[in-house]
Amino acid sequence: MNDGAKGGLAAALALIVAIPLIVVTMLSTVVTDCETPGSGAESSGGNPGQRTMPMKKGTYSVTSGFGPRGGAMHQGTDFGSQPGVPIYAAFDGSVSKSGPASGFGQWIVLSHNIDGERVDTVYGHMFPQDLMVKAGQKVTAGQQISRAGYNGEVSPPGPGGTHLHFEVWEGGWGQRAIDPMPWLKGAREPGSAPPPRAPAGGDATDSDVVTVADWNKVAEHESGGNWAINTGNGYYGGLQFSASTWTGFGGAKYAPTADKATPGQQMEIANKTLQGQGWDAWPVTSRKAGVRSKKPAPEGTFVDSAPARAPPPAPPAAGAPRAETLGAVTDSSGELDVSKPMASRLGSEAHFQTNTVRLVRAVAQRFPQLKTIGGWRADGGGFSDHPDGRAADIMIPNDGRDPANVELGNRIQRYVMANKDVFHVEYTIWRQYYQPARGPGNVMPDRGGWTANHFDHVHVTVDRSPLYNGEDLGRIRDRGGDAGGSSGSDDCAPEGTPGGGGGNVKLGTVPADWARWYNEAGKICPQITSSLLASQGKQETGFRATAVSPDAAMGPGQFIPSTWATYGKDYDRDGRVDPYSLGDGIMAQGHFMCDIAKQIDGWITSGAVDERSGPNKDRRDLYLAGYNAGPGAVQSSGGFPNQHPRHFSETRPYAETIIRNEPAFRDSLPVER
Repeated sequence: MNDGAKGGLAAALALIVAIPLIVVTMLSTVVTDCETPGSGAESSGGNPGQRTMPMKKGTYSVTSGFGPRGGAMHQGTDFGSQPGVPIYAAFDGSVSKSGPASGFGQWIVLSHNIDGERVDTVYGHMFPQDLMVKAGQKVTAGQQISRAGYNGEVSPPGPGGTHLHFEVWEGGWGQRAIDPMPWLKGAREPGSAPPPRAPAGGDATDSDVVTVADWNKVAEHESGGNWAINTGNGYYGGLQFSASTWTGFGGAKYAPTADKATPGQQMEIANKTLQGQGWDAWPVTSRKAGVRSKKPAPEGTFVDSAPARAPPPAPPAAGAPRAETLGAVTDSSGELDVSKPMASRLGSEAHFQTNTVRLVRAVAQRFPQLKTIGGWRADGGGFSDHPDGRAADIMIPNDGRDPANVELGNRIQRYVMANKDVFHVEYTIWRQYYQPARGPGNVMPDRGGWTANHFDHVHVTVDRSPLYNGEDLGRIRDRGGDAGGSSGSDDCAPEGTPGGGGGNVKLGTVPADWARWYNEAGKICPQITSSLLASQGKQETGFRATAVSPDAAMGPGQFIPSTWATYGKDYDRDGRVDPYSLGDGIMAQGHFMCDIAKQIDGWITSGAVDERSGPNKDRRDLYLAGYNAGPGAVQSSGGFPNQHPRHFSETRPYAETIIRNEPAFRDSLPVER
């Protein structure tokens, strides 16, 4: 493999978005069925007539500047961020373009009149559902116009490559690109007021200073108060530090990542972050906690003041029954009481059938982070599930727009499917993926909206049952799965989740310790089988776990550090996230391949790419090309990559060889679940 995980070619291809020769296909502006332009925008108040930063302080880091890069000219500045982070207009003006653009995925171009001269600003890599303005619309500086994404050519592909590509053009787009950072010098923060006059002497009072109790409030919203959490998506600890923020503010002197530090040490580094970035380092949760007026405390205040993390409970005695404490109170046999109604703050059980009531009561207890569970409505949009009362919509906090809440949705879906027989599940839909209780699932056609595509809620439809009439539902015995864990993914996918269906790898074709993990990774999704992963592994490393490529790609999955930060997890549960570990590396390979397959399947369904354009005329050619050259290379080529010399010298023979050799790794026996 080369650049899907290693980054070199994908980074080079990202240059395509920066040159003024972008081929732009201007279609009619996309307006989702659930979000009109401007709706759902974070209110910033605007900064009329004032130059404004396109993202708020603390929500980004500059990852690539203006100037030569990789033999071409990078015409803008990249603001690395997270999916869904707000993007703001940099000055008053009008929307010149809002829609598809080759390389960018989607873009917005704003035209401004500044001191009698035309200046255009360009914003790229957003998704269609996140565009909040349309061509011809007037905008004000500081007005939210979109959300950050990873559409088009980004490196690494997927959420880890999320960034805003921001350009400034004197004379209008395509005329003269200038370095955005000097142009933004002195720009106001979105929504900021003029700096207040300093008080006449005196320091902040004790009540103005952030306290242990304040940090505990923020942590409750960030992580449920779990100071040892590792979300598996690059955020750690009670206050959800990224690795770069943790080390950048001195956390490495306490622990390599925040989840390994004590609460007091995490608070101490948070206090330093507050000094450097302000409360916008926690833009949502600091508001919810009501602490945004608090000032940083003196250095050293917290390191010894917060209690150390409690030691883990002792393991049960031999032979003792194991309780599944997933976030709800369970008894010693692992049963869950579902006799009491769901809390009214979450929603109503009215009109639900009995199986639905049982489901929502269990989910509400197992996942106390949830704020809303609904599902019944009179109009089912042509389907009977909702009007009949046998469908639940489990709404994900923050609309599922951040890594921690995406992982929460993943856990909920896995919990439901792990207990499909308990809840009498018919199917689930989460993030545009339909999964029936029996058999393989599939990517659904794009319905054109965040909610319509089930990105903000897990939909569960259960088998028919009588309308609930208040009877005592007693207790259930549910399987824990990984519902209460923080790492986000099991080694073995629970029964009923998408599975490759291609069986195990053939005995003797790969080393036995590798075979175990290829068999597990082949259960993650229906498109990616264990035999395909094994053939890919043969091509990548020749089954050498310590392999390192010239591009610094590591281990059995050949990941570069930036992509590993997104996909690397402790799948083998040895306490380390290690790219050279067979379990960690191969499972990450499987998850990355499945994410690529899901994305490409959507493009095939929409007609954006040709599934028979690869050397084997097999859509798996495109999956492998996405792993090797980045999914964006597939998207921008309309099929198998064809825009760079290495696409022909490396990517094409890569896919051709792996698909040709894949049958040799198949076992004729069915996979065990």
